[in-house]
Amino acid sequence: MTLIDLSHPLATGMAVYPGDETTPVISRLSAHGEGRHQSSAFTSGCHAGTHIDLPLHFRAGEPALEDFPVGRCEGTAVALDAPEGAIPPEVLAGVDLAATDFVLLRTGWARHWGAPQYYRDWPWLTEGTALLLAEAGLKGVGLDSPSIDPFGVETAHLILAAAGLINIENLAALDRLPASPFRFAALPLRLAGAEASPVRAVAWVGDGGDRRGG
Repeated sequence: MTLIDLSHPLATGMAVYPGDETTPVISRLSAHGEGRHQSSAFTSGCHAGTHIDLPLHFRAGEPALEDFPVGRCEGTAVALDAPEGAIPPEVLAGVDLAATDFVLLRTGWARHWGAPQYYRDWPWLTEGTALLLAEAGLKGVGLDSPSIDPFGVETAHLILAAAGLINIENLAALDRLPASPFRFAALPLRLAGAEASPVRAVAWVGDGGDRRGG
């Protein structure tokens, strides 16, 4: 079994979604020395880096993170190749969506991480693709770009939120994932009242991940 980290590191001053002013800051409160130890503080917006969006992000009355079932953040996943730009429904052709919990869309956009291009014209779900995913009984959808929608649009978010799906955005290292199903988890911090959280997304490869999670 191999454990693959699918998360980007959070760092002080890193780029975030356009218009988001809550850039992460990691502050050193104390450093190693005689009679001392290292201690740090962390502040950030909830949507920074690799993170999940709950349905609450776009639907009032949905559970916040402290009440959201953690089991809905892990399960069996498949990674599918998808084009840059608008991701069409054809990427799902021939895939048994009923046999998996998560669909991770691999566009290659993560290669722009840390460059200005990353937050410009990123890959996103068409309405038709979002509808097919929403109807499949999944737990969530992830991709290696900043958002499942283009900038200023909410269509895919609204469709998936209405179906109870979580979104995992800014995934990394999807090129390391196999064609066969695998186990996946993107566990959020239990932030009271919050609709999103940075996650350490991981995949277990080679552990019999063809069984759909409960």
